[in-house]
Amino acid sequence: MKTIHLVVGIVLTLMCIFFMGFREIGRYPDKIWLDIKNLTLENRITALSSLNKLMEYFQIKKERLIIEGQNWKALEVFTQNGYYTSYYIPYDDPDNLSRKEQKCFIKGLQEIVDRKVVSALSFPGCWYTEIKESLNRSIDLLTWEHRSSQLQLLLSSVGREMLFDPQLKVILVKDKGKYHR
Repeated sequence: MKTIHLVVGIVLTLMCIFFMGFREIGRYPDKIWLDIKNLTLENRITALSSLNKLMEYFQIKKERLIIEGQNWKALEVFTQNGYYTSYYIPYDDPDNLSRKEQKCFIKGLQEIVDRKVVSALSFPGCWYTEIKESLNRSIDLLTWEHRSSQLQLLLSSVGREMLFDPQLKVILVKDKGKYHR
């Protein structure tokens, strides 16, 4: 149990520093996407309690957060407590999977969506077409195209489709600045 508290403690300390920085400049972003890498069934209550305390202390409304994790069962308690949650889809690139494996993954996603334990699904952009064509469920979608600039996204046909898809709520892209690798 100490390890769980220690890991959660480190993450929450970093979040506290993060929130303090925003408070110092006098402005929080409209949305804050928190990817909780170590969220488990064992630490979910401690994480929720600590996050609630941070939200109260920094006076940030729950609606401004996207809580993402790879454990949909652990995310359920955040959803029940009014947070916008997203299940991170941890699957390989669909081009590297057989059609049977893809169908199996989609079936698993359908079961998660049908349980209504998360608000959204988040995934790398390479999954967009497969999910749109096969999921057949009403749930928010969040994605990223880290290898594309904003212009590249606009110029690609799939990128334009993504931009006009009302089910797709967020598309993260990297701006390739001076320090980009």
